[in-house]
Amino acid sequence: MSMYSDRRSFLKLTASAAALFTLSGTGFMPSLAGAQDKRTLTVAWDTDIDTLDPASFKTVGGYTIQANIYDSPLMWKVQPVSGKPGLLQSKSAEYEGGIAEAWAFENNEATVVLKIRKGVKYPSGSPVNATSVKYLFDRGLQSPGYMRILFPRFLRVTKPEQFEVRDEFTIAINMAGPSPMALDILSLINNALIDPEVVKANATAEDPWATAWMKRNAAGLGPYKLVKNDPSVEVVLEAQEGHWRGKPFFERVVFKFVPNEADRILLLKRNAVDIVVGRPGLSPRNVKSLENEKDLKIVSVPDTTCHWLCMNTQKPPFDNVKVRQAVNYAIPIQAIIPNVLFGYGAEMKSPLPSLTPGYDAAVSPYKHNIELAKKLMAEAGITKPVPVDLAIRVGWLPHEQASIWLQTELDKIGFKVNIVKETDATFRQLASKGDHVLSIESWQSWVNDPMYHLFFNFHSTAKGTNTAFYNNPAVDKLLDENLLEPDAAKRMAAVKELQKIIIGDAVWGHLWYDNWTRVMRKDLVGIEKRWDTFERYFNMKLG
Repeated sequence: MSMYSDRRSFLKLTASAAALFTLSGTGFMPSLAGAQDKRTLTVAWDTDIDTLDPASFKTVGGYTIQANIYDSPLMWKVQPVSGKPGLLQSKSAEYEGGIAEAWAFENNEATVVLKIRKGVKYPSGSPVNATSVKYLFDRGLQSPGYMRILFPRFLRVTKPEQFEVRDEFTIAINMAGPSPMALDILSLINNALIDPEVVKANATAEDPWATAWMKRNAAGLGPYKLVKNDPSVEVVLEAQEGHWRGKPFFERVVFKFVPNEADRILLLKRNAVDIVVGRPGLSPRNVKSLENEKDLKIVSVPDTTCHWLCMNTQKPPFDNVKVRQAVNYAIPIQAIIPNVLFGYGAEMKSPLPSLTPGYDAAVSPYKHNIELAKKLMAEAGITKPVPVDLAIRVGWLPHEQASIWLQTELDKIGFKVNIVKETDATFRQLASKGDHVLSIESWQSWVNDPMYHLFFNFHSTAKGTNTAFYNNPAVDKLLDENLLEPDAAKRMAAVKELQKIIIGDAVWGHLWYDNWTRVMRKDLVGIEKRWDTFERYFNMKLG
Protein backbone atom coordinates (compact mmCIF):
# COMPACT_ATOMS: atom_id res chain seq x y z
CA MET A 1 0.00 0.00 0.00
CA SER A 2 1.05 3.57 -0.55
CA MET A 3 1.96 5.68 2.45
CA TYR A 4 -0.37 8.29 0.94
CA SER A 5 -3.17 6.50 -0.87
CA ASP A 6 -5.24 9.36 -2.25
CA ARG A 7 -4.63 11.94 -4.98
CA ARG A 8 -5.25 14.85 -2.58
CA SER A 9 -2.12 13.85 -0.65
CA PHE A 10 -0.21 13.59 -3.92
CA LEU A 11 -1.28 17.05 -5.05
CA LYS A 12 -0.40 18.64 -1.74
CA LEU A 13 3.06 17.13 -1.77
CA THR A 14 3.92 17.98 -5.36
CA ALA A 15 2.72 21.55 -4.84
CA SER A 16 4.83 22.04 -1.74
CA ALA A 17 8.51 22.99 -1.54
CA ALA A 18 9.27 19.99 0.64
CA ALA A 19 12.08 17.68 -0.33
CA LEU A 20 9.88 14.58 -0.33
CA PHE A 21 6.93 13.53 -2.42
CA THR A 22 4.79 10.44 -2.87
CA LEU A 23 2.98 9.00 -5.87
CA SER A 24 -0.54 7.67 -5.53
CA GLY A 25 -0.56 3.90 -5.39
CA THR A 26 3.17 3.35 -5.89
CA GLY A 27 4.26 2.58 -2.36
CA PHE A 28 7.43 4.69 -2.23
CA MET A 29 8.52 8.10 -1.05
CA PRO A 30 11.58 9.21 -3.03
CA SER A 31 13.63 12.36 -2.58
CA LEU A 32 13.32 15.20 -5.03
CA ALA A 33 17.10 15.49 -5.03
CA GLY A 34 17.33 13.21 -8.05
CA ALA A 35 15.69 15.76 -10.32
CA GLN A 36 17.78 18.59 -8.86
CA ASP A 37 21.17 16.86 -8.76
CA LYS A 38 23.08 17.86 -11.90
CA ARG A 39 24.64 14.42 -12.29
CA THR A 40 21.47 12.40 -11.67
CA LEU A 41 18.83 11.91 -14.34
CA THR A 42 15.40 11.14 -12.91
CA VAL A 43 13.05 9.28 -15.24
CA ALA A 44 9.34 8.53 -14.84
CA TRP A 45 7.95 5.38 -16.45
CA ASP A 46 5.04 2.98 -16.03
CA THR A 47 6.74 -0.36 -16.50
CA ASP A 48 8.74 -3.03 -14.68
CA ILE A 49 11.62 -5.33 -15.56
CA ASP A 50 10.37 -8.84 -16.20
CA THR A 51 13.76 -10.28 -17.17
CA LEU A 52 17.33 -9.11 -17.74
CA ASP A 53 18.20 -12.11 -19.93
CA PRO A 54 19.50 -10.58 -23.18
CA ALA A 55 18.30 -13.38 -25.46
CA SER A 56 14.70 -13.26 -24.23
CA PHE A 57 11.64 -11.19 -25.06
CA LYS A 58 11.08 -8.49 -22.44
CA THR A 59 8.87 -5.68 -21.27
CA VAL A 60 9.71 -2.14 -22.36
CA GLY A 61 11.35 -1.70 -18.96
CA GLY A 62 13.51 -4.77 -19.41
CA TYR A 63 14.76 -3.63 -22.79
CA THR A 64 15.39 -0.05 -21.67
CA ILE A 65 17.60 -1.17 -18.81
CA GLN A 66 19.36 -3.77 -20.95
CA ALA A 67 20.15 -1.11 -23.59
CA ASN A 68 22.15 0.79 -20.96
CA ILE A 69 23.85 -1.94 -18.94
CA TYR A 70 25.06 -4.03 -21.89
CA ASP A 71 27.10 -3.50 -25.05
CA SER A 72 26.16 -5.08 -28.37
CA PRO A 73 28.60 -6.04 -31.16
CA LEU A 74 27.44 -3.17 -33.37
CA MET A 75 25.13 -0.17 -32.91
CA TRP A 76 22.79 1.76 -35.17
CA LYS A 77 24.50 5.05 -35.92
CA VAL A 78 22.66 8.22 -34.93
CA GLN A 79 22.87 11.59 -36.63
CA PRO A 80 21.63 15.04 -35.53
CA VAL A 81 18.07 15.80 -36.62
CA SER A 82 17.81 19.02 -38.61
CA GLY A 83 15.74 21.64 -36.79
CA LYS A 84 15.62 19.65 -33.56
CA PRO A 85 18.65 20.63 -31.43
CA GLY A 86 19.76 17.98 -28.96
CA LEU A 87 18.06 15.10 -30.80
CA LEU A 88 19.85 12.37 -32.76
CA GLN A 89 18.20 9.68 -34.89
CA SER A 90 19.15 6.50 -36.74
CA LYS A 91 19.04 6.28 -40.52
CA SER A 92 18.61 3.14 -42.60
CA ALA A 93 21.74 1.04 -43.20
CA GLU A 94 24.04 3.17 -41.02
CA TYR A 95 26.02 1.47 -38.24
CA GLU A 96 28.89 2.09 -35.86
CA GLY A 97 31.14 -0.08 -33.76
CA GLY A 98 30.10 -1.41 -30.41
CA ILE A 99 32.22 -4.02 -28.72
CA ALA A 100 33.33 -4.83 -32.26
CA GLU A 101 35.38 -1.85 -33.41
CA ALA A 102 35.30 -2.90 -37.08
CA TRP A 103 33.54 -5.34 -39.39
CA ALA A 104 33.90 -6.65 -42.93
CA PHE A 105 32.24 -9.08 -45.35
CA GLU A 106 33.85 -12.05 -47.06
CA ASN A 107 32.74 -14.98 -49.23
CA ASN A 108 30.34 -12.89 -51.37
CA GLU A 109 28.93 -11.35 -48.16
CA ALA A 110 28.04 -14.74 -46.69
CA THR A 111 30.61 -14.25 -43.93
CA VAL A 112 30.70 -11.35 -41.47
CA VAL A 113 34.03 -10.76 -39.73
CA LEU A 114 34.09 -8.80 -36.46
CA LYS A 115 37.21 -7.26 -34.93
CA ILE A 116 36.80 -7.08 -31.14
CA ARG A 117 38.17 -4.09 -29.22
CA LYS A 118 41.42 -4.86 -27.43
CA GLY A 119 42.05 -4.10 -23.79
CA VAL A 120 38.39 -4.22 -22.70
CA LYS A 121 37.52 -6.10 -19.52
CA TYR A 122 34.33 -7.22 -17.83
CA PRO A 123 33.58 -5.83 -14.35
CA SER A 124 34.87 -9.17 -12.99
CA GLY A 125 38.27 -8.45 -14.54
CA SER A 126 37.99 -11.14 -17.21
CA PRO A 127 39.08 -10.03 -20.69
CA VAL A 128 36.64 -9.39 -23.51
CA ASN A 129 37.74 -11.32 -26.58
CA ALA A 130 36.45 -13.32 -29.54
CA THR A 131 35.82 -16.37 -27.35
CA SER A 132 33.51 -14.45 -25.03
CA VAL A 133 31.67 -12.97 -28.03
CA LYS A 134 31.22 -16.47 -29.42
CA TYR A 135 29.71 -17.48 -26.10
CA LEU A 136 27.00 -14.81 -26.34
CA PHE A 137 26.19 -15.94 -29.91
CA ASP A 138 26.19 -19.62 -28.89
CA ARG A 139 23.90 -18.84 -25.99
CA GLY A 140 21.53 -16.82 -28.19
CA LEU A 141 21.27 -19.65 -30.69
CA GLN A 142 20.69 -22.40 -28.13
CA SER A 143 18.90 -20.84 -25.14
CA PRO A 144 15.17 -20.05 -25.07
CA GLY A 145 14.22 -16.67 -26.45
CA TYR A 146 14.30 -14.22 -29.31
CA MET A 147 17.70 -14.92 -30.85
CA ARG A 148 16.95 -18.62 -31.27
CA ILE A 149 14.32 -17.47 -33.78
CA LEU A 150 16.36 -14.75 -35.48
CA PHE A 151 19.71 -16.47 -36.01
CA PRO A 152 18.38 -19.32 -38.22
CA ARG A 153 15.75 -17.23 -40.00
CA PHE A 154 17.67 -14.02 -40.71
CA LEU A 155 21.38 -14.94 -40.39
CA ARG A 156 21.18 -18.46 -41.86
CA VAL A 157 22.99 -19.76 -38.78
CA THR A 158 21.76 -23.05 -37.33
CA LYS A 159 24.89 -24.48 -35.63
CA PRO A 160 27.34 -23.04 -33.08
CA GLU A 161 30.19 -24.12 -35.38
CA GLN A 162 29.19 -21.32 -37.74
CA PHE A 163 30.52 -18.84 -35.16
CA GLU A 164 34.25 -19.18 -35.83
CA VAL A 165 36.97 -17.80 -33.53
CA ARG A 166 39.88 -16.96 -35.84
CA ASP A 167 42.18 -15.43 -33.26
CA GLU A 168 41.95 -13.75 -29.87
CA PHE A 169 40.15 -10.70 -31.23
CA THR A 170 38.58 -11.91 -34.48
CA ILE A 171 35.33 -13.81 -34.88
CA ALA A 172 33.61 -14.75 -38.13
CA ILE A 173 29.94 -15.56 -38.65
CA ASN A 174 29.75 -18.05 -41.50
CA MET A 175 26.22 -17.81 -42.81
CA ALA A 176 24.77 -20.28 -45.30
CA GLY A 177 24.35 -17.34 -47.67
CA PRO A 178 24.29 -13.54 -47.63
CA SER A 179 21.73 -11.71 -45.49
CA PRO A 180 20.59 -8.12 -46.09
CA MET A 181 19.75 -7.95 -42.38
CA ALA A 182 23.05 -9.20 -40.96
CA LEU A 183 24.30 -5.90 -39.52
CA ASP A 184 20.86 -5.01 -38.15
CA ILE A 185 20.65 -8.32 -36.30
CA LEU A 186 24.11 -7.71 -34.83
CA SER A 187 22.96 -4.27 -33.65
CA LEU A 188 20.07 -5.66 -31.60
CA ILE A 189 20.67 -5.29 -27.88
CA ASN A 190 19.51 -8.91 -27.52
CA ASN A 191 23.07 -9.69 -28.65
CA ALA A 192 24.35 -8.29 -25.37
CA LEU A 193 27.93 -8.91 -24.31
CA ILE A 194 27.77 -11.17 -21.24
CA ASP A 195 30.60 -12.50 -19.07
CA PRO A 196 30.76 -16.24 -19.80
CA GLU A 197 32.40 -17.11 -16.49
CA VAL A 198 29.71 -15.35 -14.45
CA VAL A 199 26.89 -16.95 -16.42
CA LYS A 200 28.43 -20.42 -16.27
CA ALA A 201 28.90 -20.09 -12.50
CA ASN A 202 25.13 -19.73 -12.15
CA ALA A 203 24.11 -22.44 -14.60
CA THR A 204 22.67 -25.81 -13.55
CA ALA A 205 22.21 -29.15 -15.23
CA GLU A 206 18.54 -28.32 -15.77
CA ASP A 207 19.31 -24.73 -16.84
CA PRO A 208 22.69 -24.81 -18.66
CA TRP A 209 22.38 -21.21 -19.89
CA ALA A 210 21.40 -19.77 -16.48
CA THR A 211 18.19 -18.31 -17.86
CA ALA A 212 16.49 -18.34 -14.44
CA TRP A 213 19.41 -16.54 -12.78
CA MET A 214 19.62 -13.94 -15.54
CA LYS A 215 16.02 -12.88 -15.10
CA ARG A 216 17.06 -10.89 -12.04
CA ASN A 217 20.82 -10.51 -12.50
CA ALA A 218 23.11 -8.73 -14.94
CA ALA A 219 26.37 -10.25 -16.11
CA GLY A 220 27.76 -7.97 -18.72
CA LEU A 221 29.49 -4.80 -19.69
CA GLY A 222 27.85 -1.49 -20.56
CA PRO A 223 28.14 2.22 -19.84
CA TYR A 224 25.97 1.76 -16.74
CA LYS A 225 25.57 -0.94 -14.10
CA LEU A 226 22.38 -1.93 -12.34
CA VAL A 227 22.56 -1.16 -8.61
CA LYS A 228 18.90 -1.36 -7.61
CA ASN A 229 15.81 -3.06 -8.99
CA ASP A 230 12.82 -2.62 -6.71
CA PRO A 231 9.79 -3.73 -8.78
CA SER A 232 6.96 -1.20 -9.01
CA VAL A 233 9.06 1.32 -7.07
CA GLU A 234 12.38 2.27 -8.69
CA VAL A 235 15.37 1.13 -10.68
CA VAL A 236 18.79 2.77 -10.28
CA LEU A 237 21.74 2.69 -12.67
CA GLU A 238 25.23 4.02 -11.96
CA ALA A 239 28.03 4.77 -14.40
CA GLN A 240 30.38 1.85 -15.01
CA GLU A 241 33.95 2.68 -14.01
CA GLY A 242 36.51 2.34 -16.78
CA HIS A 243 34.06 1.69 -19.60
CA TRP A 244 35.68 1.82 -23.05
CA ARG A 245 33.42 4.69 -24.14
CA GLY A 246 34.46 6.86 -21.20
CA LYS A 247 32.30 8.35 -18.47
CA PRO A 248 28.76 9.60 -19.18
CA PHE A 249 27.58 13.00 -18.00
CA PHE A 250 24.89 11.49 -15.80
CA GLU A 251 26.51 9.36 -13.12
CA ARG A 252 23.16 8.01 -11.95
CA VAL A 253 19.90 7.31 -13.77
CA VAL A 254 16.91 6.78 -11.47
CA PHE A 255 13.69 5.32 -12.90
CA LYS A 256 10.58 6.04 -10.81
CA PHE A 257 7.55 3.81 -11.30
CA VAL A 258 4.59 6.15 -11.92
CA PRO A 259 1.64 4.13 -13.26
CA ASN A 260 -0.78 7.05 -13.52
CA GLU A 261 -0.30 9.32 -16.54
CA ALA A 262 -1.74 12.35 -14.77
CA ASP A 263 0.88 11.89 -12.04
CA ARG A 264 3.67 11.76 -14.62
CA ILE A 265 2.48 15.10 -16.02
CA LEU A 266 2.38 16.70 -12.58
CA LEU A 267 5.89 15.51 -11.79
CA LEU A 268 7.17 17.04 -15.03
CA LYS A 269 5.49 20.34 -14.27
CA ARG A 270 6.92 20.39 -10.73
CA ASN A 271 10.45 19.58 -12.03
CA ALA A 272 10.40 16.43 -9.90
CA VAL A 273 11.42 14.29 -12.88
CA ASP A 274 13.59 15.18 -15.87
CA ILE A 275 11.95 13.08 -18.58
CA VAL A 276 9.04 10.69 -19.12
CA VAL A 277 9.74 7.56 -21.17
CA GLY A 278 7.80 4.48 -22.17
CA ARG A 279 5.51 3.38 -24.93
CA PRO A 280 4.18 5.95 -25.27
CA GLY A 281 4.80 7.38 -21.77
CA LEU A 282 2.40 10.23 -22.43
CA SER A 283 -0.59 10.20 -24.77
CA PRO A 284 -0.72 12.68 -27.67
CA ARG A 285 -3.54 14.60 -25.99
CA ASN A 286 -1.45 15.16 -22.88
CA VAL A 287 1.70 15.96 -24.86
CA LYS A 288 -0.32 18.63 -26.66
CA SER A 289 -1.31 20.16 -23.31
CA LEU A 290 2.38 20.60 -22.40
CA GLU A 291 3.46 22.46 -25.53
CA ASN A 292 3.49 25.86 -23.81
CA GLU A 293 5.19 24.83 -20.57
CA LYS A 294 8.21 27.15 -20.33
CA ASP A 295 10.45 24.72 -18.41
CA LEU A 296 9.77 21.75 -20.70
CA LYS A 297 10.51 20.78 -24.26
CA ILE A 298 9.01 18.19 -26.56
CA VAL A 299 11.00 16.19 -29.10
CA SER A 300 8.99 14.31 -31.69
CA VAL A 301 9.98 12.49 -34.89
CA PRO A 302 8.19 9.95 -37.10
CA ASP A 303 8.56 6.34 -35.98
CA THR A 304 8.06 2.84 -37.35
CA THR A 305 5.31 1.91 -34.86
CA CYS A 306 2.07 0.88 -36.60
CA HIS A 307 -1.43 0.82 -35.09
CA TRP A 308 -4.24 -0.99 -36.90
CA LEU A 309 -7.66 -2.52 -36.55
CA CYS A 310 -6.90 -6.22 -36.38
CA MET A 311 -9.47 -8.59 -37.87
CA ASN A 312 -9.10 -12.33 -37.29
CA THR A 313 -9.20 -13.61 -40.86
CA GLN A 314 -10.06 -17.14 -39.68
CA LYS A 315 -13.25 -16.17 -37.86
CA PRO A 316 -16.56 -14.98 -39.31
CA PRO A 317 -17.46 -12.46 -40.48
CA PHE A 318 -13.84 -11.39 -41.02
CA ASP A 319 -13.03 -14.54 -42.98
CA ASN A 320 -14.82 -12.74 -45.84
CA VAL A 321 -12.57 -10.34 -47.75
CA LYS A 322 -15.51 -8.08 -48.64
CA VAL A 323 -16.28 -7.57 -44.94
CA ARG A 324 -12.66 -6.63 -44.29
CA GLN A 325 -12.70 -4.23 -47.23
CA ALA A 326 -15.92 -2.71 -45.90
CA VAL A 327 -14.28 -2.13 -42.53
CA ASN A 328 -11.40 -0.29 -44.22
CA TYR A 329 -13.83 2.02 -46.00
CA ALA A 330 -15.68 2.64 -42.72
CA ILE A 331 -12.60 3.80 -40.75
CA PRO A 332 -12.96 7.57 -40.08
CA ILE A 333 -9.24 8.17 -40.21
CA GLN A 334 -9.55 11.87 -41.10
CA ALA A 335 -11.37 12.37 -37.79
CA ILE A 336 -9.12 10.07 -35.76
CA ILE A 337 -5.84 11.71 -36.79
CA PRO A 338 -6.56 15.21 -35.40
CA ASN A 339 -8.74 14.10 -32.49
CA VAL A 340 -6.56 11.24 -31.23
CA LEU A 341 -3.00 12.06 -32.36
CA PHE A 342 -3.06 15.88 -32.11
CA GLY A 343 -0.20 16.18 -34.59
CA TYR A 344 1.93 13.42 -33.06
CA GLY A 345 1.44 10.78 -35.73
CA ALA A 346 0.30 10.23 -39.30
CA GLU A 347 -2.21 8.22 -41.29
CA MET A 348 -1.22 4.66 -42.05
CA LYS A 349 -1.38 4.01 -45.80
CA SER A 350 0.43 0.68 -46.09
CA PRO A 351 1.15 -2.35 -43.93
CA LEU A 352 4.77 -1.11 -44.01
CA PRO A 353 5.92 1.78 -41.81
CA SER A 354 6.45 5.00 -43.76
CA LEU A 355 10.16 5.07 -42.74
CA THR A 356 10.84 1.56 -44.03
CA PRO A 357 12.54 1.01 -47.40
CA GLY A 358 10.01 -0.04 -50.05
CA TYR A 359 7.06 1.76 -48.44
CA ASP A 360 4.44 2.69 -51.06
CA ALA A 361 1.72 5.14 -50.00
CA ALA A 362 -0.04 4.97 -53.37
CA VAL A 363 -1.19 1.35 -53.28
CA SER A 364 -4.14 1.59 -50.88
CA PRO A 365 -7.52 2.58 -52.35
CA TYR A 366 -9.21 2.96 -48.97
CA LYS A 367 -10.83 6.24 -47.99
CA HIS A 368 -13.75 6.84 -45.66
CA ASN A 369 -16.86 5.91 -47.66
CA ILE A 370 -19.81 4.61 -45.66
CA GLU A 371 -22.01 3.97 -48.70
CA LEU A 372 -19.36 1.83 -50.39
CA ALA A 373 -18.78 0.01 -47.09
CA LYS A 374 -22.51 -0.77 -46.82
CA LYS A 375 -22.51 -2.06 -50.42
CA LEU A 376 -19.62 -4.40 -49.68
CA MET A 377 -21.33 -5.69 -46.53
CA ALA A 378 -24.44 -6.45 -48.60
CA GLU A 379 -22.33 -8.26 -51.20
CA ALA A 380 -20.87 -10.30 -48.34
CA GLY A 381 -24.37 -11.40 -47.37
CA ILE A 382 -24.59 -9.43 -44.12
CA THR A 383 -28.32 -8.77 -43.70
CA LYS A 384 -28.67 -8.11 -39.98
CA PRO A 385 -26.47 -6.48 -37.28
CA VAL A 386 -23.40 -8.54 -36.37
CA PRO A 387 -22.41 -8.35 -32.69
CA VAL A 388 -18.65 -8.13 -32.23
CA ASP A 389 -16.30 -7.37 -29.33
CA LEU A 390 -13.58 -4.80 -30.01
CA ALA A 391 -10.68 -5.54 -27.65
CA ILE A 392 -8.37 -2.75 -26.50
CA ARG A 393 -5.75 -2.43 -23.77
CA VAL A 394 -6.38 -0.60 -20.52
CA GLY A 395 -4.29 2.54 -20.28
CA TRP A 396 -3.67 2.87 -24.02
CA LEU A 397 -5.47 6.19 -24.26
CA PRO A 398 -5.19 6.66 -28.07
CA HIS A 399 -6.67 3.18 -28.57
CA GLU A 400 -9.50 3.99 -26.18
CA GLN A 401 -10.24 7.24 -28.00
CA ALA A 402 -10.04 5.64 -31.45
CA SER A 403 -12.32 2.78 -30.41
CA ILE A 404 -15.21 5.21 -29.88
CA TRP A 405 -14.86 6.62 -33.39
CA LEU A 406 -14.59 3.10 -34.83
CA GLN A 407 -17.59 1.87 -32.88
CA THR A 408 -19.78 4.65 -34.27
CA GLU A 409 -18.82 4.08 -37.90
CA LEU A 410 -18.86 0.28 -37.78
CA ASP A 411 -22.32 0.35 -36.27
CA LYS A 412 -23.45 2.30 -39.36
CA ILE A 413 -22.47 -0.51 -41.75
CA GLY A 414 -23.96 -3.49 -39.96
CA PHE A 415 -22.00 -4.21 -36.77
CA LYS A 416 -23.01 -3.95 -33.14
CA VAL A 417 -19.67 -3.16 -31.52
CA ASN A 418 -18.98 -3.80 -27.83
CA ILE A 419 -15.70 -2.28 -26.60
CA VAL A 420 -13.84 -4.63 -24.21
CA LYS A 421 -10.93 -3.33 -22.14
CA GLU A 422 -8.23 -5.83 -21.15
CA THR A 423 -4.97 -5.66 -19.25
CA ASP A 424 -1.89 -5.82 -21.44
CA ALA A 425 -1.09 -9.35 -20.25
CA THR A 426 -4.62 -10.61 -20.95
CA PHE A 427 -4.72 -8.86 -24.31
CA ARG A 428 -1.45 -10.42 -25.45
CA GLN A 429 -2.45 -13.88 -24.26
CA LEU A 430 -5.81 -13.80 -26.06
CA ALA A 431 -4.32 -12.26 -29.20
CA SER A 432 -1.61 -14.91 -29.50
CA LYS A 433 -4.18 -17.71 -29.13
CA GLY A 434 -6.50 -16.21 -31.75
CA ASP A 435 -9.29 -15.50 -29.28
CA HIS A 436 -9.77 -11.92 -30.45
CA VAL A 437 -12.14 -11.39 -33.36
CA LEU A 438 -11.58 -7.64 -33.57
CA SER A 439 -8.96 -5.59 -31.72
CA ILE A 440 -6.68 -2.58 -31.98
CA GLU A 441 -3.12 -3.83 -32.38
CA SER A 442 0.33 -2.27 -32.55
CA TRP A 443 3.75 -3.37 -33.78
CA GLN A 444 7.20 -1.84 -34.06
CA SER A 445 9.94 -3.53 -36.08
CA TRP A 446 13.33 -3.15 -34.40
CA VAL A 447 14.97 -4.16 -37.65
CA ASN A 448 13.92 -1.50 -40.14
CA ASP A 449 13.69 -3.87 -43.07
CA PRO A 450 10.51 -4.47 -45.11
CA MET A 451 10.85 -8.24 -45.23
CA TYR A 452 11.48 -8.47 -41.48
CA HIS A 453 8.30 -6.47 -40.86
CA LEU A 454 6.17 -8.32 -43.41
CA PHE A 455 7.37 -11.77 -42.33
CA PHE A 456 6.43 -11.37 -38.68
CA ASN A 457 3.05 -9.82 -39.40
CA PHE A 458 1.83 -11.74 -42.47
CA HIS A 459 3.63 -15.07 -42.91
CA SER A 460 1.32 -17.95 -41.97
CA THR A 461 4.04 -19.55 -39.81
CA ALA A 462 4.67 -16.40 -37.73
CA LYS A 463 2.83 -17.67 -34.68
CA GLY A 464 2.18 -15.10 -31.96
CA THR A 465 2.92 -12.11 -34.19
CA ASN A 466 0.60 -12.69 -37.16
CA THR A 467 -2.37 -11.72 -34.99
CA ALA A 468 -4.74 -11.57 -38.00
CA PHE A 469 -3.98 -15.29 -38.53
CA TYR A 470 -3.60 -14.44 -42.20
CA ASN A 471 -2.75 -17.32 -44.52
CA ASN A 472 -2.09 -16.61 -48.17
CA PRO A 473 0.22 -19.09 -49.99
CA ALA A 474 1.18 -16.39 -52.53
CA VAL A 475 2.37 -14.11 -49.71
CA ASP A 476 4.25 -16.94 -48.01
CA LYS A 477 5.96 -17.81 -51.30
CA LEU A 478 7.07 -14.23 -51.97
CA LEU A 479 8.39 -13.89 -48.42
CA ASP A 480 10.21 -17.23 -48.46
CA GLU A 481 11.86 -16.53 -51.82
CA ASN A 482 12.85 -12.93 -51.15
CA LEU A 483 13.39 -12.68 -47.39
CA LEU A 484 17.18 -12.77 -47.78
CA GLU A 485 17.41 -12.03 -51.51
CA PRO A 486 20.76 -10.25 -52.13
CA ASP A 487 19.55 -8.51 -55.32
CA ALA A 488 18.12 -5.24 -53.93
CA ALA A 489 15.99 -4.48 -57.01
CA LYS A 490 14.41 -7.94 -57.03
CA ARG A 491 13.79 -7.72 -53.31
CA MET A 492 12.10 -4.31 -53.55
CA ALA A 493 9.90 -5.52 -56.43
CA ALA A 494 8.69 -8.32 -54.15
CA VAL A 495 8.05 -5.82 -51.37
CA LYS A 496 5.83 -3.78 -53.67
CA GLU A 497 3.93 -6.86 -54.81
CA LEU A 498 3.44 -7.98 -51.20
CA GLN A 499 1.92 -4.62 -50.29
CA LYS A 500 -0.54 -4.89 -53.21
CA ILE A 501 -1.67 -8.38 -52.20
CA ILE A 502 -1.98 -7.63 -48.48
CA ILE A 503 -3.87 -4.38 -49.08
CA GLY A 504 -6.13 -6.09 -51.61
CA ASP A 505 -6.92 -8.77 -49.02
CA ALA A 506 -7.66 -5.98 -46.52
CA VAL A 507 -5.79 -7.88 -43.82
CA TRP A 508 -5.50 -4.83 -41.56
CA GLY A 509 -7.75 -1.87 -41.00
CA HIS A 510 -5.13 0.84 -41.36
CA LEU A 511 -5.09 3.42 -38.56
CA TRP A 512 -1.89 5.40 -37.85
CA TYR A 513 1.87 5.55 -37.44
CA ASP A 514 3.08 6.94 -34.11
CA ASN A 515 5.59 9.68 -33.67
CA TRP A 516 8.39 8.90 -31.23
CA THR A 517 7.73 11.63 -28.69
CA ARG A 518 9.40 12.54 -25.40
CA VAL A 519 8.69 15.37 -22.95
CA MET A 520 11.61 16.53 -20.78
CA ARG A 521 13.28 19.45 -19.07
CA LYS A 522 14.24 22.05 -21.67
CA ASP A 523 18.02 21.87 -21.14
CA LEU A 524 18.32 18.10 -21.63
CA VAL A 525 20.19 17.22 -24.83
CA GLY A 526 21.79 14.16 -26.41
CA ILE A 527 18.48 12.30 -26.84
CA GLU A 528 18.94 9.34 -29.18
CA LYS A 529 16.17 7.72 -31.23
CA ARG A 530 17.38 4.36 -32.52
CA TRP A 531 15.35 1.79 -34.44
CA ASP A 532 14.33 -0.13 -31.33
CA THR A 533 13.06 3.13 -29.65
CA PHE A 534 14.76 2.40 -26.30
CA GLU A 535 16.69 5.37 -24.91
CA ARG A 536 20.42 5.16 -24.37
CA TYR A 537 21.56 7.55 -21.64
CA PHE A 538 25.30 7.60 -22.33
CA ASN A 539 25.21 10.75 -24.49
CA MET A 540 22.52 12.60 -22.57
CA LYS A 541 23.60 15.74 -20.72
CA LEU A 542 22.45 19.18 -19.67
CA GLY A 543 23.15 21.75 -22.37
